[in-house]
Amino acid sequence: MKLLVVFLITLFTFATTAFANKYVVSNQKVTFHEGYIRCRTYGMDPAEILSECDHKELLEALPPHKELGYINGFWIFATNILDRATFIWMKSNKPLFYSLFSITQPDVMGTKGNCLEIYQHNIGIFLWSENNCETKLRFVCQRKDHNSTSSCKDNNVELKNNISN
Repeated sequence: MKLLVVFLITLFTFATTAFANKYVVSNQKVTFHEGYIRCRTYGMDPAEILSECDHKELLEALPPHKELGYINGFWIFATNILDRATFIWMKSNKPLFYSLFSITQPDVMGTKGNCLEIYQHNIGIFLWSENNCETKLRFVCQRKDHNSTSSCKDNNVELKNNISN
């Protein structure tokens, strides 16, 4: 009986690890830089959305909620602090290749912020926006071995995409 219980626990642990979403969403509200540090502290990477496929996988991990608007968003870890015209992913140091900014974003005049978030624009529709890096939002991390949990074949095949309202 003990052997069966150990086997079932091992099987459950393997199944949940093998089929877990690559993204992990925190319920804690912290600044952009605190979120980055917490992802690292938890043994994960800060989230990067490199393709439409990544975006769809992130949507599966985001909790359903009724709050709309950028004040209820989640940090994803790109910033344009060094160059206002170019967002760079903090983990890989790569510029955005794929994006899903709302119609008024990115704000190249610099009035909104320098850190990237994803927020629910309409029920079930998530877009990207700049926000002040000191704003406290929930944040998204990704598992370090995300290739084993990802259904995305190649993260660099999508073209830059902007969606309006």
